[in-house]
Amino acid sequence: MKNFLCTLLLLSGTLSFAASVQCEIENGRIYCKYFLDRSDNQNGKEVEFHWISPKSPQDDRIRHFQVPPQHGSVYDYRFLPGRLEGRWHVKVIDLDTNESTETVFDINGTDNSMFEED
Repeated sequence: MKNFLCTLLLLSGTLSFAASVQCEIENGRIYCKYFLDRSDNQNGKEVEFHWISPKSPQDDRIRHFQVPPQHGSVYDYRFLPGRLEGRWHVKVIDLDTNESTETVFDINGTDNSMFEED
């Protein structure tokens, strides 16, 4: 039993945590968070968020971020009002390794009242 536990601990230490990006819509904003393994971030990282609109390249956006050493996440957000309906893609690229991860989310309707004049 003791050997089994030691083997299990060794295997769990060798498993790699894959970077991921998750988006959620909350309080009129779209938050996308990029998570990475802190042990892979000893010296800091540079990443880019690519927001890809379903229909209009004018609504696409690229933002560059520096993740401080030992940090495990960074986020970007956009306001929901004014965003096009449809399936959005968010891709995050680790500029040090050129590896990327991405996700999709759907916008089914927006309230543009934030941009209307009284």
